[in-house]
Amino acid sequence: MKELSLRPYNGRLFVTKSRKDYELSHKKLFRRPDVLNCAQAGRFSGGEGKDGFWTYLIFASNAHTLAHELSHVVLHVFERCGIDPIDAGGEPFCYMLSQLILESKK
Repeated sequence: MKELSLRPYNGRLFVTKSRKDYELSHKKLFRRPDVLNCAQAGRFSGGEGKDGFWTYLIFASNAHTLAHELSHVVLHVFERCGIDPIDAGGEPFCYMLSQLILESKK
């Protein structure tokens, strides 16, 4: 499991390539199993973690699923902050998504 920065927004984002690691990490971060985990290639979970911070967990087994699941995170963060993802031609959304993809590859 790898943690990525959500700067400048608050919260924590964890990414894993393994479904098994996702399931174990979900129990650790959210204190419960992911009962909806039926995805084979990817999954996104988000909510308040045990430390009180907004916490996101992604399982993505390939690059295109990673982009898909990270998009869910960015959309959720923007919704929490009252930001319309299509403002400014979608540039804030696109910049944040590309930054998260770059960080996930480090």
